[in-house]
Amino acid sequence: MAAAAAVAVAAAGDACFEVLDALGLCRLTRRSGDLDGAVPLRVAKACVPLLEGNTFGHQITLAWPIEVQRRLGSLRAEPAGEHREALLRAHRAALPRLVSQGFLAPDGAWHRALRGGLAWTCRTGLGRPRLRLWTGLLVRPDPGIWLRVAGAANRRNVLIEVSEVYLADDGAFVPLVVELRVGDEAPGSLRLEGEIACLAPVRPDVRIEACALADAPEVGRAHAAFYDARYFAAKKGEVTRKYRRLVGGKAGEAKGSAGEGSARAGDVGEGRAGEGSADEENTGEGNAGPARVRLVVAGPAAPEITEVTEVTTAAGPDPVPWRGGARRLASLVVRNAVPFRATFDGHTLAVAPEAQRLAEGAAAVERTFARVFGEDFIAANRGALWYLTKYFTPHPPGEPHFFVKPWAFTRTPPGWSSLLDGVHGDGYDVMRGVVATDVFFATPAVFHVRRIGAPIEVPEGAPLLRVLPVPRDLLRAGFREARFLDA
Repeated sequence: MAAAAAVAVAAAGDACFEVLDALGLCRLTRRSGDLDGAVPLRVAKACVPLLEGNTFGHQITLAWPIEVQRRLGSLRAEPAGEHREALLRAHRAALPRLVSQGFLAPDGAWHRALRGGLAWTCRTGLGRPRLRLWTGLLVRPDPGIWLRVAGAANRRNVLIEVSEVYLADDGAFVPLVVELRVGDEAPGSLRLEGEIACLAPVRPDVRIEACALADAPEVGRAHAAFYDARYFAAKKGEVTRKYRRLVGGKAGEAKGSAGEGSARAGDVGEGRAGEGSADEENTGEGNAGPARVRLVVAGPAAPEITEVTEVTTAAGPDPVPWRGGARRLASLVVRNAVPFRATFDGHTLAVAPEAQRLAEGAAAVERTFARVFGEDFIAANRGALWYLTKYFTPHPPGEPHFFVKPWAFTRTPPGWSSLLDGVHGDGYDVMRGVVATDVFFATPAVFHVRRIGAPIEVPEGAPLLRVLPVPRDLLRAGFREARFLDA
């Protein structure tokens, strides 16, 4: 089976990594914002961040099904169906070809791992087994770019979880492997088809610093300007489209490539953040040096600043410590501030928070705004405060969704958005979104309740979101197709 041409190949100016297809087992594809018409009409009209979350990255899509089996504490995977033998022959033929042409080091860690088959089991200590599945692809990010492997998010196989992995720019091709954990509720034999994971370019030079709202009052004013009385009056009768106007684009209206019509630096919109408050520290699009991001804390339970400490390289499939000197890739982990239960019966979604914890947190947020802006500001912008202090916002009847509003804001440099990558829990997913956090600073967690009739429970401190700053040019970036030397 000859190396197949990859799909969605971008023009050279837009590409930021290379892909070599050695098997024809997987391809990289793009989703439409409305998931081919699967999202509700109201969401398609209104929720630009969710639509851009749907289009985020390149979906790692199986061309042929894979069957995963659990036996005696281990996981096995093989091609299923009529193409099984052809794929196994292609795998046996690909390895010597990859070694002879310099894509794999002879008898190196990658070569030894792939000799055992398309997939193998790994585990850490006494932990649960994980399956590493080679997609048949090798990838090489351009200098200054990393590749992030994560789950398929808003349209995913809920019986598997995908480990987050970063592939560093060490100048060599690296086999693209998806590391899977199989859920307890999965059958003993599980068939994988279609989209199994997401591959996306990121820029590994992001610093995040936390500050109080008093040190970034323009962020609070921008929040109040967006959620003003006119916003809530319009929202009672129709979709406001205010965010769409704010970011100056029409993201999600058209199907197609990710980021089409997404927010652009310099767009002028109602309540635009940062008006009259140039932030000279924020380097970003078109500037040298790291992107400096501000976490603006407005209440208790501030998000946690984390950094990538391990990366995968051409040295082997096991991640190694990142020793990149000054370059860092920071992100935020948003945790739940108020323990709650939520129940969806098919029509109504009812959220039952711990009332005292919610009241204490809401009072702390209001005190913060009052100290910075005064009581008159609170009275004039009650709706903007309710956005935060109510913490929960349900969707209309019939939708198994609701919002959780963290008591903090994220501000990125011009030209940078933030990926909001949700965490999955027992009976629910927090969905993936992309927010233009250079002009709109809230980072809500959108819950999708999968359980019907019985409540989900989310304790205090449970992780909800990873907030990862990404330059918008990478949201639209594609890849270049590499070929074997004898192709």
